[in-house]
Amino acid sequence: MRMAAGAAVIGLVVLAVASLAAWLVIFPMPRFPQPTGPYAIGTRIYHWIDSTRPEPFTDDPEDHRELVVQIWYPATGQGELQPYMDSSEVIRVLAKTFHVPSFLLGNVKRAPTHAMRDAPAAEGRFAVLINPAGLSAFRDASLFWIEEMVSHGYVVVGLDQPGTAAAAVLSDGRVIRVMDKAAFDQYMPLALSHASDPSPTLNGVTLPGGIIPFLADDLRFALSQVEVLDNYDSILKGHIDTDRAGTFGMSLGGYGAPEACYRDIRFRACLAVDAGKTAAVAQDGLTQPLMIITREADSMRDERGKAGGWPEPEIAHTIDSQRAAFEHNRADAYYVTMDGMFHVNWTDAPIWSPVVRWMGLAGPIDPYKGFAQTNAYTLAFFDRYLKGLPSALLDNTLGSEPGVRVEVRHMPPHN
Repeated sequence: MRMAAGAAVIGLVVLAVASLAAWLVIFPMPRFPQPTGPYAIGTRIYHWIDSTRPEPFTDDPEDHRELVVQIWYPATGQGELQPYMDSSEVIRVLAKTFHVPSFLLGNVKRAPTHAMRDAPAAEGRFAVLINPAGLSAFRDASLFWIEEMVSHGYVVVGLDQPGTAAAAVLSDGRVIRVMDKAAFDQYMPLALSHASDPSPTLNGVTLPGGIIPFLADDLRFALSQVEVLDNYDSILKGHIDTDRAGTFGMSLGGYGAPEACYRDIRFRACLAVDAGKTAAVAQDGLTQPLMIITREADSMRDERGKAGGWPEPEIAHTIDSQRAAFEHNRADAYYVTMDGMFHVNWTDAPIWSPVVRWMGLAGPIDPYKGFAQTNAYTLAFFDRYLKGLPSALLDNTLGSEPGVRVEVRHMPPHN
């Protein structure tokens, strides 16, 4: 009896060890790429309420738009590292995506970053970039991108926008989760191009032009708040140069960033990744320099075959409106095509777990190679147009390596 009991215990221990090993293989601790710039990284979190606008993603008419904001900035000294996620709400949403219990994603939540919480800011005034997240994402879902830019002397402002972020935890503790995609898509440019009413309502809030102009106003509000920080914040005062402001984003953020530039000339440069454009941006272009990073339509079809999504009308709208924005832009424009990338390759998701690739969500490119390519073109673009630095990379139409192609349209300065 004792031998049988001992064997059972040993069996349970072996099973537990094997389960733990399998868990660590399937959901390892993500390893973010080491930033290549000279600056250390600090970070702070804010909650900003825009009292001039209602909140369309709740049914309370007294609610006003609130943003959860994380700012990364060039820093000095040492400090406590900020974890990748500071809330379990996002993990719950991601767990549903992967169809696993949320506790299995604990390593993703706790992944160490390179950012120190409330570290002293480095000497100098730094250009600022507003970075809206994609649908069902979160403010640092592309941390590889954010940390690289900050290490090279940029302040990056990441946004959790209620109703579009996976889960926005407001200052009073309430949680606004992402809106159902099928319902949300009815407020997007593709659906509105066939709708009889271009100004739909959501919870009693009228949205002229759909959801994208409303989300773009979040970026404009965030830039105004950053101007306040530069005057009064205990750490960032005197360190943010809002005269050198730009914006970048992918997916839904790639819709909102150009729309914000279209509506607000305070933004001096715009980079949009793998996303369609509103009719206004596509037809008129921007007066600011624009970079579009994307992929071929066949890549979208390949992704559809492996993971779903990307119906033909959406592919056509994405490619056609991107091309139109590039062709109609009234300042310098770049159209960068990267091979081997699927949509989530412009997020950190491919390094969260091999499950991402097993599900067909990530493309065949090595994730870190995709990160490096994206960072190189992003840095070259903003260095040229916000810092006035030369860039041979932007003028090399064959790209820096096989698999990258660059189309360039140089325009005379807009008066």
